[in-house]
Amino acid sequence: MSLRFAILSDPHLHDARLGTGGRAFDAYLAENPNLLALSEAILEAVLAEIRARRVDFVIISGDLTKDGEIANHRFMARHLGHLEHAGIPVYVVPGNHDLNNPDAAAYSGDSATLVPSANPELFRRLYHRFGYGTAIDHAPDSLSYVAEPAPGLLLLALDSVKSEDNARAPHPLVSGRLTPPTLQWALDKLQQAQANGKSVVAFMHHGVNPHFLAQPRIFPEYLVDDWSAVGAHLAAAGLKVIFTGHYHSQDAAWPQDARGAPQPETLCDIETASLVMWPCAYRMAELDSNRHLHVESRRVTSIAADLGGVPFPQHAEAVLRTLLPGQVETRLQHLFGLTDDQIQRVQPLMVDALMANYAGDEHASAETLAALDSLAHSPEPYHTIGELIGTLWTDLPPPDNQLVVPLGD
Repeated sequence: MSLRFAILSDPHLHDARLGTGGRAFDAYLAENPNLLALSEAILEAVLAEIRARRVDFVIISGDLTKDGEIANHRFMARHLGHLEHAGIPVYVVPGNHDLNNPDAAAYSGDSATLVPSANPELFRRLYHRFGYGTAIDHAPDSLSYVAEPAPGLLLLALDSVKSEDNARAPHPLVSGRLTPPTLQWALDKLQQAQANGKSVVAFMHHGVNPHFLAQPRIFPEYLVDDWSAVGAHLAAAGLKVIFTGHYHSQDAAWPQDARGAPQPETLCDIETASLVMWPCAYRMAELDSNRHLHVESRRVTSIAADLGGVPFPQHAEAVLRTLLPGQVETRLQHLFGLTDDQIQRVQPLMVDALMANYAGDEHASAETLAALDSLAHSPEPYHTIGELIGTLWTDLPPPDNQLVVPLGD
């Protein structure tokens, strides 16, 4: 008998009653290019699809809300209740946006007003019905837990959020970690599962494997602290697959050895894109009787919202292509201190590479390869930037959108 489940990540749900317009809201979107005003309609479309497919359970790998607003967490819990009422269990973990977030806000006109953000204790209570109340064990110092949605299959839910640090920071922290007690607890659970002949599927917000070669250099905060050692420990304890999110990319990656060569059949990090940023993707998985996990990508194709006759996928892509250049400019200035003229030369190439990376299964056109070759033969900083862009186009194995992961030995 097979088990089917859905994987969602980064829905960033935002209740429209907290405001969806004005100068302050637009400024927030310029730095966070998410379809926040459509987040409820997108979530409802996905939950309807999940109910129609009658999956056995759902996992959500963090960033449930815009910025941890208590009102948005309650809003999310109400929506997840629709799955619960349909007999479909849901299991969640927090993301970096969800806990003690100093950016939790409501918007009115051109101003933003800070509102309360959930702390870990409240998060556990609000999602009692969605993992925490049905768990068979909990980590001693975090919101991590183990559940058994079906006989012989364990879900290892790992909390990688720096919630205590977030409470003291002026701005929300993007990076994450597994504390030593939580990591040891997870390793113990994995060893027990292996001794009892049970399969394990893990999920957490931050990644453990780089999803492109330059990620540890230019986006290290999207990997858990000490990611290489953490991944090695989890793999050595028998973990074969972990579903992650955070970076908003539909990507899968094996670990790499010291020479950069992939190490298949170890720990596969399957990252799921954000529901509210193009390609607005999620995943469906099926665990067959041979303990092979079949994973496929799906995208949101339509929502119940007035988009002026524009198809939803086209609208979502246009929004990201409009907002992404500003983010790229900020990152390039931070990394290289480029002039405006230098940015104009490389910005379109970086935007195209990021868009391809978000969609997964990247394949560069001949025109793109020629442009990258031109940068490779140019002086610094173009040479280094060309190498970085090239790594975004280098699709690390396994395939991103359709893959099979053996969970047995």
